[in-house]
Amino acid sequence: MTDSAFPAGPPSRNGPPRLPREARITAALIDLADTLVEDFDPAEFLYRVAEHCMDLLDIGDAGVMLALPDGPLQLVAASSERVRLVELFELDANEGPCRTAFHDSAPVDHTLDAEHSKQWPRFSIRAHQSGYTSVHATPIRLRGQTIGVLNLFRQVPGPLLAADRHLARALADATAISLLQQTTLDQHRTVRTQLETALKTRTAIEQAKGFLTARYGTDPAASFDHLRAYARRNHLRLVDLARDVVAGTVTIPPPPPPPPPPPPTTDRAAARP
Repeated sequence: MTDSAFPAGPPSRNGPPRLPREARITAALIDLADTLVEDFDPAEFLYRVAEHCMDLLDIGDAGVMLALPDGPLQLVAASSERVRLVELFELDANEGPCRTAFHDSAPVDHTLDAEHSKQWPRFSIRAHQSGYTSVHATPIRLRGQTIGVLNLFRQVPGPLLAADRHLARALADATAISLLQQTTLDQHRTVRTQLETALKTRTAIEQAKGFLTARYGTDPAASFDHLRAYARRNHLRLVDLARDVVAGTVTIPPPPPPPPPPPPTTDRAAARP
Protein backbone atom coordinates (compact mmCIF):
# COMPACT_ATOMS: atom_id res chain seq x y z
CA MET A 1 0.00 0.00 0.00
CA THR A 2 1.35 3.42 -0.97
CA ASP A 3 1.13 6.64 0.96
CA SER A 4 -1.48 7.87 -1.47
CA ALA A 5 -3.82 5.14 -0.21
CA PHE A 6 -4.01 6.90 3.16
CA PRO A 7 -5.85 10.18 3.72
CA ALA A 8 -3.52 13.13 4.19
CA GLY A 9 -2.83 14.12 7.77
CA PRO A 10 -3.67 17.56 9.19
CA PRO A 11 -1.10 20.36 9.03
CA SER A 12 1.60 20.11 11.66
CA ARG A 13 2.25 22.79 14.27
CA ASN A 14 5.18 23.94 12.13
CA GLY A 15 2.95 24.66 9.14
CA PRO A 16 3.80 22.31 6.23
CA PRO A 17 1.37 19.46 5.41
CA ARG A 18 2.39 16.15 6.92
CA LEU A 19 2.70 12.67 5.50
CA PRO A 20 -0.02 10.17 6.42
CA ARG A 21 0.30 8.96 10.01
CA GLU A 22 1.37 5.43 9.04
CA ALA A 23 4.23 6.82 6.96
CA ARG A 24 5.26 9.17 9.79
CA ILE A 25 5.37 6.28 12.27
CA THR A 26 7.68 4.33 9.96
CA ALA A 27 9.90 7.38 9.41
CA ALA A 28 10.09 8.06 13.16
CA LEU A 29 11.13 4.51 14.04
CA ILE A 30 13.77 4.55 11.30
CA ASP A 31 15.05 7.91 12.55
CA LEU A 32 15.32 6.68 16.13
CA ALA A 33 17.16 3.55 14.98
CA ASP A 34 19.77 5.54 13.05
CA THR A 35 22.25 6.09 15.89
CA LEU A 36 25.30 4.08 14.83
CA VAL A 37 27.38 7.13 13.99
CA GLU A 38 30.57 8.39 15.58
CA ASP A 39 29.22 11.87 16.31
CA PHE A 40 26.06 10.59 18.02
CA ASP A 41 24.60 13.38 20.16
CA PRO A 42 22.42 11.91 22.94
CA ALA A 43 20.88 15.30 23.79
CA GLU A 44 19.77 15.94 20.21
CA PHE A 45 18.54 12.33 19.96
CA LEU A 46 16.32 12.67 23.05
CA TYR A 47 14.84 15.95 21.80
CA ARG A 48 13.97 14.09 18.59
CA VAL A 49 12.21 11.47 20.70
CA ALA A 50 10.05 14.23 22.23
CA GLU A 51 9.36 15.70 18.79
CA HIS A 52 8.23 12.36 17.38
CA CYS A 53 5.87 11.94 20.34
CA MET A 54 4.38 15.36 19.61
CA ASP A 55 3.95 14.56 15.92
CA LEU A 56 2.48 11.07 16.28
CA LEU A 57 0.46 11.09 19.50
CA ASP A 58 -2.67 12.98 20.52
CA ILE A 59 -0.89 15.01 23.22
CA GLY A 60 -0.11 18.61 24.11
CA ASP A 61 3.46 18.16 25.41
CA ALA A 62 6.13 15.52 25.96
CA GLY A 63 9.11 15.09 28.24
CA VAL A 64 11.92 12.55 28.58
CA MET A 65 13.54 11.65 31.90
CA LEU A 66 16.58 9.40 32.39
CA ALA A 67 18.45 8.09 35.41
CA LEU A 68 21.95 6.76 35.95
CA PRO A 69 22.11 3.30 37.52
CA ASP A 70 21.13 3.72 41.18
CA GLY A 71 20.74 7.44 40.55
CA PRO A 72 17.73 9.81 40.59
CA LEU A 73 15.57 10.68 37.63
CA GLN A 74 16.61 13.79 35.73
CA LEU A 75 14.88 15.69 32.96
CA VAL A 76 16.83 15.55 29.68
CA ALA A 77 14.36 16.75 27.01
CA ALA A 78 11.02 18.59 26.89
CA SER A 79 8.80 19.80 24.08
CA SER A 80 8.09 23.20 25.69
CA GLU A 81 9.16 25.47 28.51
CA ARG A 82 5.79 24.95 30.20
CA VAL A 83 6.16 21.18 30.47
CA ARG A 84 9.82 21.52 31.44
CA LEU A 85 8.82 23.52 34.52
CA VAL A 86 6.11 21.00 35.44
CA GLU A 87 8.55 18.11 35.09
CA LEU A 88 11.16 19.86 37.23
CA PHE A 89 8.50 20.55 39.85
CA GLU A 90 7.60 16.85 39.87
CA LEU A 91 11.22 15.89 40.50
CA ASP A 92 11.59 18.49 43.25
CA ALA A 93 8.31 17.45 44.89
CA ASN A 94 9.39 13.80 44.76
CA GLU A 95 5.92 12.69 43.66
CA GLY A 96 3.96 12.14 40.47
CA PRO A 97 3.00 9.56 37.84
CA CYS A 98 6.33 9.81 36.04
CA ARG A 99 8.28 8.90 39.16
CA THR A 100 5.85 6.07 39.93
CA ALA A 101 6.12 4.69 36.38
CA PHE A 102 9.89 4.69 36.75
CA HIS A 103 10.03 2.99 40.14
CA ASP A 104 7.26 0.46 39.34
CA SER A 105 8.51 -0.10 35.78
CA ALA A 106 4.92 0.06 34.54
CA PRO A 107 2.83 2.60 32.59
CA VAL A 108 0.77 5.06 34.62
CA ASP A 109 -2.30 7.06 33.56
CA HIS A 110 -3.38 9.98 35.71
CA THR A 111 -6.27 12.41 35.22
CA LEU A 112 -5.78 16.02 36.31
CA ASP A 113 -8.70 18.16 37.41
CA ALA A 114 -9.59 20.83 39.91
CA GLU A 115 -10.31 18.22 42.58
CA HIS A 116 -7.67 17.47 45.20
CA SER A 117 -5.64 14.36 44.31
CA LYS A 118 -4.82 12.16 47.29
CA GLN A 119 -2.10 10.29 45.40
CA TRP A 120 0.04 13.17 44.13
CA PRO A 121 -1.56 16.38 45.47
CA ARG A 122 1.23 18.89 44.80
CA PHE A 123 2.08 17.59 41.34
CA SER A 124 -1.59 17.36 40.32
CA ILE A 125 -2.32 20.94 41.33
CA ARG A 126 0.79 22.26 39.56
CA ALA A 127 0.14 20.32 36.34
CA HIS A 128 -3.55 21.27 36.27
CA GLN A 129 -2.72 24.94 36.80
CA SER A 130 -0.39 24.69 33.79
CA GLY A 131 -3.28 23.65 31.56
CA TYR A 132 -2.87 19.87 31.45
CA THR A 133 -5.80 17.48 31.89
CA SER A 134 -4.05 14.11 32.05
CA VAL A 135 -0.62 12.45 32.02
CA HIS A 136 0.53 9.14 30.58
CA ALA A 137 3.96 7.94 31.74
CA THR A 138 5.67 5.03 29.95
CA PRO A 139 8.91 3.54 31.33
CA ILE A 140 11.96 3.32 29.08
CA ARG A 141 13.38 -0.15 29.74
CA LEU A 142 16.77 -1.48 28.70
CA ARG A 143 17.56 -5.19 29.13
CA GLY A 144 15.02 -5.51 31.90
CA GLN A 145 16.24 -2.35 33.66
CA THR A 146 14.20 0.84 33.70
CA ILE A 147 16.47 3.73 32.71
CA GLY A 148 13.91 6.49 32.23
CA VAL A 149 10.36 7.57 31.49
CA LEU A 150 8.50 9.00 28.51
CA ASN A 151 5.99 11.54 29.87
CA LEU A 152 3.00 12.52 27.74
CA PHE A 153 0.74 15.42 28.77
CA ARG A 154 -2.72 16.10 27.33
CA GLN A 155 -4.53 19.46 27.29
CA VAL A 156 -8.04 18.26 26.38
CA PRO A 157 -10.35 16.04 28.44
CA GLY A 158 -9.93 12.28 28.36
CA PRO A 159 -7.06 9.82 28.77
CA LEU A 160 -4.59 8.85 26.05
CA LEU A 161 -6.25 6.53 23.53
CA ALA A 162 -5.30 2.83 23.63
CA ALA A 163 -3.68 3.00 20.18
CA ASP A 164 -1.53 5.93 21.29
CA ARG A 165 -0.54 4.11 24.48
CA HIS A 166 0.72 1.19 22.37
CA LEU A 167 2.61 3.55 20.07
CA ALA A 168 4.12 5.33 23.09
CA ARG A 169 5.37 1.94 24.30
CA ALA A 170 6.96 1.35 20.88
CA LEU A 171 8.66 4.77 20.94
CA ALA A 172 9.97 4.12 24.45
CA ASP A 173 11.32 0.73 23.36
CA ALA A 174 12.93 2.28 20.28
CA THR A 175 14.60 4.87 22.51
CA ALA A 176 16.03 2.17 24.78
CA ILE A 177 17.23 0.01 21.86
CA SER A 178 18.90 2.99 20.20
CA LEU A 179 20.79 3.89 23.37
CA LEU A 180 21.91 0.27 23.64
CA GLN A 181 23.04 -0.14 20.04
CA GLN A 182 25.01 3.09 20.19
CA THR A 183 27.24 1.51 22.85
CA THR A 184 28.45 -1.08 20.32
CA LEU A 185 30.58 1.58 18.61
CA ASP A 186 33.04 1.37 21.46
CA GLN A 187 33.45 -1.72 23.62
CA HIS A 188 34.54 0.50 26.51
CA ARG A 189 31.44 2.67 26.32
CA THR A 190 28.66 1.70 28.72
CA VAL A 191 25.06 2.67 29.27
CA ARG A 192 26.22 4.67 32.28
CA THR A 193 28.51 6.69 30.01
CA GLN A 194 25.63 7.39 27.61
CA LEU A 195 23.35 8.56 30.38
CA GLU A 196 26.07 10.68 32.01
CA THR A 197 26.74 12.32 28.63
CA ALA A 198 23.05 13.07 28.11
CA LEU A 199 22.76 14.67 31.54
CA LYS A 200 25.96 16.72 31.14
CA THR A 201 24.95 17.99 27.71
CA ARG A 202 21.58 19.08 29.07
CA THR A 203 23.40 21.32 31.56
CA ALA A 204 25.46 22.92 28.79
CA ILE A 205 22.35 23.50 26.68
CA GLU A 206 20.48 25.09 29.61
CA GLN A 207 23.43 27.44 30.19
CA ALA A 208 23.49 28.49 26.54
CA LYS A 209 19.72 28.95 26.56
CA GLY A 210 20.00 31.24 29.58
CA PHE A 211 22.85 33.15 27.93
CA LEU A 212 20.82 33.81 24.78
CA THR A 213 17.73 34.71 26.83
CA ALA A 214 19.68 37.36 28.73
CA ARG A 215 21.51 38.65 25.65
CA TYR A 216 18.56 39.03 23.28
CA GLY A 217 15.68 39.44 25.73
CA THR A 218 13.80 36.42 24.36
CA ASP A 219 11.97 33.82 26.41
CA PRO A 220 13.78 30.52 27.18
CA ALA A 221 11.73 28.48 24.71
CA ALA A 222 12.51 30.87 21.82
CA SER A 223 16.18 30.93 22.82
CA PHE A 224 16.37 27.14 22.68
CA ASP A 225 14.61 27.00 19.29
CA HIS A 226 17.04 29.62 17.96
CA LEU A 227 20.05 27.69 19.31
CA ARG A 228 18.88 24.41 17.85
CA ALA A 229 17.97 25.91 14.47
CA TYR A 230 21.44 27.49 14.21
CA ALA A 231 23.07 24.15 15.01
CA ARG A 232 21.05 22.38 12.33
CA ARG A 233 21.69 25.01 9.66
CA ASN A 234 25.42 24.88 10.28
CA HIS A 235 25.66 21.10 10.81
CA LEU A 236 26.92 21.49 14.37
CA ARG A 237 26.34 19.26 17.36
CA LEU A 238 23.92 20.99 19.69
CA VAL A 239 26.08 20.47 22.78
CA ASP A 240 29.26 21.72 21.04
CA LEU A 241 27.48 24.87 19.90
CA ALA A 242 26.05 25.42 23.39
CA ARG A 243 29.49 25.23 24.98
CA ASP A 244 30.99 27.57 22.38
CA VAL A 245 28.21 30.11 22.91
CA VAL A 246 28.78 30.16 26.67
CA ALA A 247 32.58 30.34 26.19
CA GLY A 248 32.19 33.26 23.77
CA THR A 249 33.94 31.52 20.87
CA VAL A 250 30.77 31.52 18.75
CA THR A 251 28.34 34.42 18.45
CA ILE A 252 24.85 33.59 17.25
CA PRO A 253 23.07 36.49 15.55
CA PRO A 254 19.83 37.72 17.15
CA PRO A 255 16.70 35.76 16.28
CA PRO A 256 14.21 37.14 13.77
CA PRO A 257 11.11 38.90 15.12
CA PRO A 258 8.56 36.39 16.43
CA PRO A 259 5.58 35.54 14.19
CA PRO A 260 2.05 36.52 15.24
CA PRO A 261 0.80 34.30 18.08
CA PRO A 262 -0.86 31.07 16.85
CA PRO A 263 -4.42 30.10 17.85
CA PRO A 264 -4.75 28.23 21.17
CA THR A 265 -3.07 24.82 21.12
CA THR A 266 -5.44 21.85 21.12
CA ASP A 267 -4.90 18.12 20.87
CA ARG A 268 -5.60 16.55 17.53
CA ALA A 269 -7.92 13.61 18.17
CA ALA A 270 -10.76 15.23 16.25
CA ALA A 271 -8.48 16.07 13.30
CA ARG A 272 -7.17 12.57 12.69
CA PRO A 273 -8.12 10.82 9.46
